[in-house]
Amino acid sequence: MRGDLNDTGIEREFQWRHAVVPTFWALLILGLHAIPGNDLPQANWLGDLHMDKLIHLLMFMFLSSSVFIALGKSGSVRKYKWFAGAALLMYGLGLEFAQGIWFEGRATSFGDMLADGIGVGVGRILFRWIYGCWN
Repeated sequence: MRGDLNDTGIEREFQWRHAVVPTFWALLILGLHAIPGNDLPQANWLGDLHMDKLIHLLMFMFLSSSVFIALGKSGSVRKYKWFAGAALLMYGLGLEFAQGIWFEGRATSFGDMLADGIGVGVGRILFRWIYGCWN
């Protein structure tokens, strides 16, 4: 079993270039949540297939994976994995509540919250599976 991605077990100074991809995903997710509801397509098949939930799951899976990869490259996965997971969950919950409060034509969805949380978990598991970091 390996340790973090730098495979030395030594925590390195965080390189800000590792934060580019997670920041991109976080901003993309924020932008997509902020789209006014009346600007979204109102296709019935989209609702029937629950594609919205799948999209939420995939977005948070990619965000979560990118965060854990950045932490792994800095040798900090073991130290910050619970904090990062909790922060990602809070980000998803916060965006869903913000949709119901501030974003025009949007509503809070507990199904979307669940999909966001599952996406965070799947992203963490995917990271562990691909990189072999089982700590």
